[in-house]
Amino acid sequence: MRLLIASLLITILAAAAAGASETSGFAFLQVPVGARAVALGGAFTAVAGDPLALYWNPASALSVPSPMITSHYTGYLMDMQAGFAGWVSPHESDAIGVSVNYFYGGSFDRTTMTEPLGTGEEFSANSVALAGTYARRLTGDISAGASARFVYSSIDTYSGNAFLADAGLLWSPSALPALDAALVLRNAGVQTKAFYRENDPMPTEVAAGVSNTMLDGRLLVSADAVYPFNGNFYAALGTEYSPLEMLTLRTGLNTRDLDAADAAGGGFVDGMAFGLGTSWQRLTLDYAFKPFADLGSIHRISLGYRL
Repeated sequence: MRLLIASLLITILAAAAAGASETSGFAFLQVPVGARAVALGGAFTAVAGDPLALYWNPASALSVPSPMITSHYTGYLMDMQAGFAGWVSPHESDAIGVSVNYFYGGSFDRTTMTEPLGTGEEFSANSVALAGTYARRLTGDISAGASARFVYSSIDTYSGNAFLADAGLLWSPSALPALDAALVLRNAGVQTKAFYRENDPMPTEVAAGVSNTMLDGRLLVSADAVYPFNGNFYAALGTEYSPLEMLTLRTGLNTRDLDAADAAGGGFVDGMAFGLGTSWQRLTLDYAFKPFADLGSIHRISLGYRL
């Protein structure tokens, strides 16, 4: 167990040292998945028991109480769309899962030097990622997990692909049953086909998180610290409260969205996210609303089904 933890930490530190502050390729992989997670401001690395672990932390797949299917849809800005679907099956000491993540970047009018107003043709941008996840219990308190992912993106006649991986740890101390802590490395790997001549940096990031439940499980507070290797460090904070058995209210924020809102001329509220969720028998339904100042707003819907 110590060797596995040490290897993960060494990998994270080595990749961080090699990273540069520049724009990464396959950036759609950093579009947050899941209405619940978005409503919590993206502070979801250490939230246990949710099938969104397939995206946020593969080690948490083992904490899902039963086999589940999860799906997610985002109506993004400027007619862009994103979606996610996954299946996770936990067992006594391990768990497996598969998922697909896609992003449609919209259609664009084709222009040329001789026809700057458009040729009458259109082209589009599309991306998809296929992943398999495996998690295993190392001790009574610690679980580890990994996801392997094939990624493909295209824009007009150009395309690129890559093989990436996530690796994570989840610590759920038996002495503190309401607490969970996590560490995860996301999207580490190599580009196997460049869009043009040179490979792009991957959207690799390291995240550490903690979550705690209170009031007999009716209140959850979570926090994350995230370091993208090709971006700026940011922190996230989220909270959810269940005033009724079938209703959960959520809100969250992160410093990255606050900075973006400030740059767009927005206020503090534009850096926040809001949402609610409900469940009935085997079904769960979650909704998130994210304002983006003058750019508009984003709506996300997630649907889960317990098998």
